Amino acid sequence: MNKIIVANMKMSMTLKEIGYYIKVLNDKLDTDNDVIIAPSFIFLPYFKSDKYLTCAQDVSEYESGPYTGEVSALQLKSINVKYTIVGHSERRNIFHENSAIIHNKIKHCLDNDISPIVCIGEDKKERISMTTEQFLRRDILELLQDFPKEQLENVIIAYEPKWAIGTGITPTPKEIDETIFFIKDIVESAFKVDVKVLYGGSINKENISDFKKLKNVDGFLIGGSSTDIDEFLEIIEQI
Repeated sequence: MNKIIVANMKMSMTLKEIGYYIKVLNDKLDTDNDVIIAPSFIFLPYFKSDKYLTCAQDVSEYESGPYTGEVSALQLKSINVKYTIVGHSERRNIFHENSAIIHNKIKHCLDNDISPIVCIGEDKKERISMTTEQFLRRDILELLQDFPKEQLENVIIAYEPKWAIGTGITPTPKEIDETIFFIKDIVESAFKVDVKVLYGGSINKENISDFKKLKNVDGFLIGGSSTDIDEFLEIIEQI
């Protein structure tokens, strides 16, 4: 089965560096997997190829209006963006986004035929207190409530334990597989929808072999390692 591989490039690279990245990507990418590239907003129009799709790293919670610096789902749709990351832990922690804000972002994506890649994950406190499942259940139910089934079928969930992002520390493959099974079960039980669930958190070319065969994992959300085009291509090749 094809995997979904998302490159979350975060706030990285200049135009010159992006030019080199795109040249190598277009020349060397050869895979049957579904590759999705999420550069900074300003670089989205440069990524045009039938080898991959584009993804925004965020979207406004507002439909339109006087919100300086924001980018709406309608604007993203107008440049043919098919996916948007929402609720990433960095947005939650640094920019204090709560469930209501993230829910609004999901709504605007779905209303504009954009598939939201909804990030969820526990922090170190929940992990230590062994309340991960309770935390994830509450987050899923709050974020996905009130949407019709036909819209929820376009949602992708990315499980990213906050304590693993950018730390070089990852859960064991068994922990990841069991947690993603739990996430799928909650969504199926609550909303009668079979969702795709990705794993993200300190993935690199050294550890991808530990995760690529997990039966419940539908793909990967790759952060820092995706900004090195050679490493990113090697990860894709391994998958």
